[in-house]
Amino acid sequence: MKQIKSKLGTVASLLALITCYGTIGSIALLSFIGISVQIDEKLMITIVTILLAIALLGMLYSFRLHKNIVPLLLALIAIAILVWVFYGAYSKALELSGFALLLVASVLDFRSKKKACPIVKKSKKDTLG
Repeated sequence: MKQIKSKLGTVASLLALITCYGTIGSIALLSFIGISVQIDEKLMITIVTILLAIALLGMLYSFRLHKNIVPLLLALIAIAILVWVFYGAYSKALELSGFALLLVASVLDFRSKKKACPIVKKSKKDTLG
């Protein structure tokens, strides 16, 4: 269960990115081949917002494991930017910046967990043997 929780932030961040740009890309591809598709923009924004909230919870859980505040702060800033873009004043540049920052936060979070895990495994071996 802990492994699932520790991957939650990274996976939810990537799902939010894929949901937003993957849907747009799929619709563009379908339009290119002559198939017209309507999507509910409000529903898509709601789904991405939920994924962003899950990503933030996952990053918070990961922070408890590795104690590196940088990924969590970057994720907070990225999510604040994206929520502003979705529910406030839309800006394509801010949207791209928010998702790029969230991706950087996910990579840093992953690397921080990777650095913290060998220490945990080593301490478990020391207590067992």
